[in-house]
Amino acid sequence: MEENYKLEKEYKVPADLFRDAYLEFQKKFVYPKSYVYMTLFLVIAFGILIFGILSLHGASNKQKYLVFLAFVAALAFAMREWFNPRKMRRNLTQSVMTLGEPIYKIGFADSYVDISTVADDLSDIPEEERDIPEEIDPLPDKTRLNVNESFQLLEYDRFFLIMSGTDMLYILPKEGFSEAELEIVRKTKKQ
Repeated sequence: MEENYKLEKEYKVPADLFRDAYLEFQKKFVYPKSYVYMTLFLVIAFGILIFGILSLHGASNKQKYLVFLAFVAALAFAMREWFNPRKMRRNLTQSVMTLGEPIYKIGFADSYVDISTVADDLSDIPEEERDIPEEIDPLPDKTRLNVNESFQLLEYDRFFLIMSGTDMLYILPKEGFSEAELEIVRKTKKQ
């Protein structure tokens, strides 16, 4: 089927660019919720601490121990909210590094954007293993993102974030694109 693209281009996403782009995604969609939960758990922890200081003077050691455990648990939940997004970004960046730099192709049409993997990065694979037939390890199918109310295109200095809702994230580096091509990308959502 012949596609009617305004722009069709191949590109790569280096691991450091992925890390920076995923950080921007987290700043917009993950960190706000994480900070709310972290603040809530810290307020609970300090509420438990103040309760323990003010009301457990003559209490048994068991009661003091339970209040201390509740305080530590609330602090642990707050720390988890701080740590988990960072751990997830580190793990995803490591996964991208192990993939190498596959070549992707993006096509911008009037009402949709197609993204596909053109070729895997075979630079780290031994020569004898590179000849695996595509039937055994096929490339993923093309992904079509319809330009509708759930489509988001966010522009940053070095890249674009292309999203369908908040569950699908694609990174498009600006490197290798001319100014006219970047303008086509910018106008995609404004139609």
